[in-house]
Amino acid sequence: MSVLYCRDCGVDISGEPLFRRISFALENGEKAALVGPNGAGKTTLIRACLGDVRLESGEAQILGSCGYLPQTPIVEDVGNVFQCVIQERADLLELQGQLRELEEKMALTPSEKVMEQYAALTELFERQGGYALEALVRRILAGLGLEGEMNSEVATLSGGQKTRLALCKLLLRAPDLLILDEPTNHLDVAALEWLEGYLRDYSGALLIVSHDRYFLDRTVSRVFCLENGALKGYAGNYSEYELLRVIESKTLGREAERLEKKIAKLEEYVRRNKAGVNSKQARGRESQLKKLKPIQVTKVDHGLSISLGNGGRSGDRVLLIEELSITFDQRTLFEKVHLDMRRGERVALLGKNGIGKTSILKGILHQVPFKGNIRLGANVKVAYYSQEHENLGNAGTVMDEIRAVSNLKDPEIRNLLARYGFRKDDVFKLVSVLSGGEKSRLALCKLFLEQGNLLLLDEPTNHLDFETRSVLEEALQEYEGTVLVVSHDRYFLDKVVHKIAELTPQGLTVFEGDYTSFKESKQQEEALIAPLERSAKPSFQGQQENRNQAREKKRLKQLEIDIETLEEKLKTLESELALADTNYELAMKLHEESEKVREQLDFALEEWLAGND
Repeated sequence: MSVLYCRDCGVDISGEPLFRRISFALENGEKAALVGPNGAGKTTLIRACLGDVRLESGEAQILGSCGYLPQTPIVEDVGNVFQCVIQERADLLELQGQLRELEEKMALTPSEKVMEQYAALTELFERQGGYALEALVRRILAGLGLEGEMNSEVATLSGGQKTRLALCKLLLRAPDLLILDEPTNHLDVAALEWLEGYLRDYSGALLIVSHDRYFLDRTVSRVFCLENGALKGYAGNYSEYELLRVIESKTLGREAERLEKKIAKLEEYVRRNKAGVNSKQARGRESQLKKLKPIQVTKVDHGLSISLGNGGRSGDRVLLIEELSITFDQRTLFEKVHLDMRRGERVALLGKNGIGKTSILKGILHQVPFKGNIRLGANVKVAYYSQEHENLGNAGTVMDEIRAVSNLKDPEIRNLLARYGFRKDDVFKLVSVLSGGEKSRLALCKLFLEQGNLLLLDEPTNHLDFETRSVLEEALQEYEGTVLVVSHDRYFLDKVVHKIAELTPQGLTVFEGDYTSFKESKQQEEALIAPLERSAKPSFQGQQENRNQAREKKRLKQLEIDIETLEEKLKTLESELALADTNYELAMKLHEESEKVREQLDFALEEWLAGND
């Protein structure tokens, strides 16, 4: 049964059609993503489904209860956080009040009728989860990082905390259809992973707009792409959607090329034979031509060419942090932080919201007070990207912003801005009216002008669409300097970094590898440590044996995971090789990659077999 359907929907913006003839349906319990480039109309389509935007054509209907989280929700509740959330289940609170009244009646004048009412009401209250309500509220608040603010007044919360509060309220209400517009903003990695698990188990339908590819991979089983005024659905998660799009594009391109050649041959035949002895056949070919329509292959050129500059070669040691601690409002955020970064390293700084990740970056810039030592290496030039875009003004235009920090002439500035997506009259927009994505691109442009060889990046992918994120990932992969990045975009981290530094109040722990490897290692470590902690402490020799066994078990478990990953990778490469057809260059590249993966797989299997003898 459908909980949401759109039929031939169309919306105009300023008299011009944004999209036309959009049709789709979402079934009960189905989890889907709505993706597309910035400006395609994703939020507008959602608001049209909700009845907040006028439809020029078609119809949209929601069957059942619906909850909507906009990008910037308005939270005006009074009282503390816990009260604000639990009031979402006013129906259960009302039942609870009725039960209390009946209990008082039974205490004063017990009667069979009152006891029957109480029994029936108790059964209803229990069936609807009334007795578990407070525990569920605490679980949701803790999962989304608001456990410490349960007794805080709503009015004292920050904007990000209010967004998480609005999400808590929706999850507690548990409507038949949950529509979330960029729900991962303002969440740290721990809250993201908790939300993924919660949404996977959610019994209702989900429609999610998000640029977090890792999040979509773990929550949805269908993807709707809105682009160029049209919408198309794909089965699978985001990674499967990307693969299908690539295959679709190649197939369509080959078909368009084949048809184009056929049309050219028919046109040539008609031109040569229209007035000759074969004129009758030429007229027949002309009739065929009229029936053939060239296939339009849309090539989206976003024109982005992000570069991050290069401030020259630094010394081998780029950054050394020793015994660092930072205190804020008489509260020590962390202490005893050590970090030694070498030239060319790309390190991700992870930790819970409020732990002090941004404070470390600002400490390196000497913008906040700290205790300990922070030393930069020889010839190190720092360039900083702030998630709050603090280095952008609000008074001038985009052109003025670049004029203020460079000696470039106006034509050179326009050429530079074009590489970051600002073209024609876009360069005369006021910075104060730019969207979040436009401000991010302008900040990246200014970062390039700084020509740093040590980049400090604080949530650089916020507000960027998929295409811009991919271009930024490529730019960072090609960057020859050193990078320290704070980000909750796990897909981005897997692409860019090769070290994870986890920040806790007690210090910093550095892990070699990307985010996925880091997460798998943490899970294995927790799985191995838990049974040992529950058991009695053995002797020193027994402890050493247990540690050795645990290490060996962990190593073999990691090998099993590596083997499975390599087998999947080999299968994917072989599938792509089969689709390469006559593309000899692509086929050779895929073949070479397959051979490398096969060698890695053989080595991993030998190691695993040796360990299991």
